[in-house]
Amino acid sequence: MQPKQEQKQWSAPNKRRSSRNRLSTAIVAVMTTAALVLSPFAMTGQAFAASAAAANKSAALAPFVNPEIQGYRQLEYAIKHNLVQPLNTVVKKDGYQLTVNGFIADKYELIVLFTAQADTKRAFVFMPPKGHSLQMTDAVTGKVISGKKMNEATIQSASPAKKNHIMYGIAKIPLSSPLTTSPKKVAAEFQLGTLTAIELNQLQALDAEMLAVAEKARANDPDQTTPFSWSPELLKKYNTLKSNVKYSPVLKVAFDINPKAWKQETRTLAPEETIDVAGHKIKVKLELTPFTTVTTLSSDEALFKNKEFLEIFNNDYSPSLLVKSGTGDYKTEEGTSIYTYADHEMKIVSESYFFLNKPQSLRLDFTTMKGRTIKQQLIVDLSNQ
Repeated sequence: MQPKQEQKQWSAPNKRRSSRNRLSTAIVAVMTTAALVLSPFAMTGQAFAASAAAANKSAALAPFVNPEIQGYRQLEYAIKHNLVQPLNTVVKKDGYQLTVNGFIADKYELIVLFTAQADTKRAFVFMPPKGHSLQMTDAVTGKVISGKKMNEATIQSASPAKKNHIMYGIAKIPLSSPLTTSPKKVAAEFQLGTLTAIELNQLQALDAEMLAVAEKARANDPDQTTPFSWSPELLKKYNTLKSNVKYSPVLKVAFDINPKAWKQETRTLAPEETIDVAGHKIKVKLELTPFTTVTTLSSDEALFKNKEFLEIFNNDYSPSLLVKSGTGDYKTEEGTSIYTYADHEMKIVSESYFFLNKPQSLRLDFTTMKGRTIKQQLIVDLSNQ
């Protein structure tokens, strides 16, 4: 029996920059690159070359370490642990240029860093339901790793100030089933949406107006007792702009994967303690990889396709994972999650960025969706492991 899949956020935070949740994502960001100053003291040629290489790598990745791009902290973590494979693979077609700048991977997630450039009169824009698309295949076998559907690859991006025809993008491909063997070479096919610069300004103003309307409705009806809908006038404006989006030709790039970038250090944790969900005992298992945390909840009973149980679980036992490093407080360090269900287990595959930082402990909270009251809690001590 095939497991059911759905994509969620761990603890349902308000992430307005998410390309999944916003009506549109047309982010204009001021890009700043820190100056890299080499030591004035004498050094050997080998040491100088190593420092210069590190400086060049840092400068190339600097535009992506941007708070305006959701997931940038994960990239900081990857850079810290030297897990980014630097690339400079370029394709040009019909006035568009795309450069793949880097690749990051573990068996549950692939990440591509890229820079796109269009005509100066155009502006990159993300508008559902198509948005920007990416299909990735194994260039040797031809096997599709991820398809073109929006939920198979997410693209978060930002543009330099007053240069919306340039886009720095982080493309993430979450894998619900592990890719245990690294492909030797992959092919990535991008298709990116643009509006004119004038249309982008109109979209940004409309986006702000629609957001204000939604927030006002939420304030007036915090319990959401009345279904919310946009006015026909606002929807007409939005759909008109959406119909004006033009997509680039397919921009295909292929690149080899360095085996060193495929770091597969893992740890599996199976606490003896169980949690109680509405009188049912649930076992917990955690698998940690460099960029992913896999939480498996299992039971001897066939619970996880039972609609009544799942309604109770989702409303009163929503799981969220928190991490404690050193003497600091517990904090969330996860991004998007994919949920899969089988009769006897639920699996949550979440992108994360803490495993290689050697955390002191993990805490799994099960909370109510309304009020965020903790109903169950499980702490896993990692200090002696």
